[in-house]
Amino acid sequence: MSNASKGKSAPSGLTFFEGAKRLEGIKKAEEYLRYNSERQDNPENHEWITNIAPYLSIVSYSSALPHPSITFRFTVQPIHGNGLNNLHGGCTATIFDNCTTLPLHLISRPGFWQYVGVSRTLNVTYLRPIPVGTTIDIKCDVLHAGRTLCALRGEMRTVTEYGREGPLLAVCEHGKASTDPPAEKL
Repeated sequence: MSNASKGKSAPSGLTFFEGAKRLEGIKKAEEYLRYNSERQDNPENHEWITNIAPYLSIVSYSSALPHPSITFRFTVQPIHGNGLNNLHGGCTATIFDNCTTLPLHLISRPGFWQYVGVSRTLNVTYLRPIPVGTTIDIKCDVLHAGRTLCALRGEMRTVTEYGREGPLLAVCEHGKASTDPPAEKL
């Protein structure tokens, strides 16, 4: 039975992509953050990203090949913490999963990473604890994007009181598989 026949709405990812069709590049990444930030106040929404997106912002980006990238800024809130008042490891992985995916919008086009795929692997190495209240930068790069598979990389660093890059906190390797239908031939 389909979601529509049960009285449920379409999955949020499909709703986002349908609404963001007209956007390209960094505008689509910005819209993704805005869309998920607005959904935070819906009591029926239980997706993790809606508790993360309101605290994420884009600091910089580069569409330049061969490694397009986006750098995000995030301040760890109590909702993101573990019992030791540090960023929870699962939350760290969720942030990496979402943030490393967004640079794919810089190179996507119909039939090529248009729906940004699904995760195959997500390998996170935790180097230092990240206390609640810490502001971090998350730099995310597209290392390679082929027709069906891509390799992405992310790193989290503290932001010093002067806004400079601080110590490395965690790193991520993210592999994805494309879910795009074939592009229509002209």
